[in-house]
Amino acid sequence: MPSKSEPQNSQAAAWAFCFLTFIAVTKTLLTKLVFKHVNTPVAFSVLSCVATILCILPVFLFKRSMFNWLSRDMYTGFFYVCVAIAVDLGCTNVAISELSVAFQQCIKAASPAATIILETIVTGKLQHPVVYLVIVILCTGTVITGLGSSDYDSSFKGIVMMTTAVFAGAFKYVWAHSMIRTFKEKMGTLAFTFWVEVFVAAMLFPWAYLNGEIGELFWPSATDDTASYSTMDWALLWFTAAYGGVRIYSQFVLLQFTSATTLALSNVTIQAFTTILGIWLFHTEVTQTLALGVAITLLASGAYTYIKVSGQCAPSSGGKAMH
Repeated sequence: MPSKSEPQNSQAAAWAFCFLTFIAVTKTLLTKLVFKHVNTPVAFSVLSCVATILCILPVFLFKRSMFNWLSRDMYTGFFYVCVAIAVDLGCTNVAISELSVAFQQCIKAASPAATIILETIVTGKLQHPVVYLVIVILCTGTVITGLGSSDYDSSFKGIVMMTTAVFAGAFKYVWAHSMIRTFKEKMGTLAFTFWVEVFVAAMLFPWAYLNGEIGELFWPSATDDTASYSTMDWALLWFTAAYGGVRIYSQFVLLQFTSATTLALSNVTIQAFTTILGIWLFHTEVTQTLALGVAITLLASGAYTYIKVSGQCAPSSGGKAMH
């Protein structure tokens, strides 16, 4: 007989899913808009961390019980999580600045595959062969999307960066899930988010400084058309930067109620909305090949979601069940 807490948990998970979907879609579109005006993706990642920290600090000042220090037993796992988040954030923003929203989202659609690989390594759980077949089709859709993208909407640098972000994101989901389950009573989601932002900012700052983006963001060259940013430009920068922290927080909230794979699967809905709106808002050239690739990717993602949610294809008998 289900416990009374199960419907409440299901409702909380549903709200967390909707919250994450809205935040993730609008965050990607806003970020793409920012890079149309200020193309400093790594420096913007640092700014996003700083903005989130500044937003969280007042909460701790008024409700100090929500603040917690990192404990010594968290250091190793927390370091790995922050490295994965830093790579994911920095590389994703570079990819958004280099690729069309549609192509970037299609590459990101491979995140469930990367998550499954890591979960298999960590838990020993094997998937049904049909799942791997769907993953192959999904990746095929991504390749076709790339072939259908124009030179303006695609670059080798962007592809490499987004692929790196996919694997870093999968590592982040698996490890963040484990960390939150273990330490959520001690840390709390908000405190966990705060410390993640602090460490990620520290990790990304050298990258942004060495590639010159920090200087270009705050002191653009006189020959640049964006040499003097307007008040609206800075408002968009800071708002979108702070929005990044809200997205991370929404991911951590969803992880409290679901598995790491479920969080990756939520990207199906996010990718569909983001891709369609991105093509429309940023006037992406839609070729037949691009449309075919996007369609295959979204359909394969939907099929994967159905398989995982319905349980139609149970893991092979040799695998270990994951709890």
